[in-house]
Amino acid sequence: MLYLILSIICATALVVLFRLFDKWKINSTHAIVFNYIFCVLTGLIFVDDFSVFPKMIQWNGFPIVVLLGFAFILIFLLVGKTALSLGVVTASIAMKLSFVIPVSVAIILYNDSITALKIIGIIFAIIAVYLIAYENESKQEASTKALIYPFLIFIGSGLCDTAFNYIQKKMMPANWDHHVTIGVFAAAMVLGILLHFRDKKLYQWKNVLAGIILGIPNYFSLYFLLKTLSTLPWQSSVIFPVNNLGIVCLSAFIGFIIYKEAFNTRKSIGFILAISSIIIIGFIA
Repeated sequence: MLYLILSIICATALVVLFRLFDKWKINSTHAIVFNYIFCVLTGLIFVDDFSVFPKMIQWNGFPIVVLLGFAFILIFLLVGKTALSLGVVTASIAMKLSFVIPVSVAIILYNDSITALKIIGIIFAIIAVYLIAYENESKQEASTKALIYPFLIFIGSGLCDTAFNYIQKKMMPANWDHHVTIGVFAAAMVLGILLHFRDKKLYQWKNVLAGIILGIPNYFSLYFLLKTLSTLPWQSSVIFPVNNLGIVCLSAFIGFIIYKEAFNTRKSIGFILAISSIIIIGFIA
């Protein structure tokens, strides 16, 4: 349970930092590139067996790790495009609702239990994410092409979680948690540098500093999720909804406390449904 809580806290810290980056006029895309560099460096500090890395290249899960890293940064770019054309909230909802995909796969492939209570809990979770995250934003003249971005974010995020879960369950040797996490971020780092190294604005000191600040919680949000999947005796069809709901709830709570964001009836209902969903999925179903 501790790893799940830590993963939620680290992932929520990313949301708060992105809010600050916008306030500080920091280019989030540039910060993300350096973030991946410092994710790798952070992970290397905690590695006690460097001999694993040469073995990883021969490991049959290595291509999936590389593809996951590429997908991470490509999804981020899609989130940026969606935020500009359709609003930040649309991108956020698309990402958070993506837990439906790994949950469905876990039930089909891993024989996770499916009960009426779990179905009710998942439905509550979907409604809760929508009620908490949705704001009355409207983007005029959103192109037809842009409308596909939320769908791609939903599918991409869901498939990433599914692949990550599969690696942990079926392929990853014991005590490779840090190594696999570093591998994912290293792949994202390489693609990020290739895509942006010619941009002179990338190398501004504030982007480097933002990358350092972002990299530490970003690394541990993924690492602790991997540890949660390997140590918590919950089924993965329980962990993903609870994890995403926890991030949404904590982010909204921090927004209310720090940024004085409105906490209206709709969000209150969403919170009640979210807590109910966590209790049903995690402790009753």
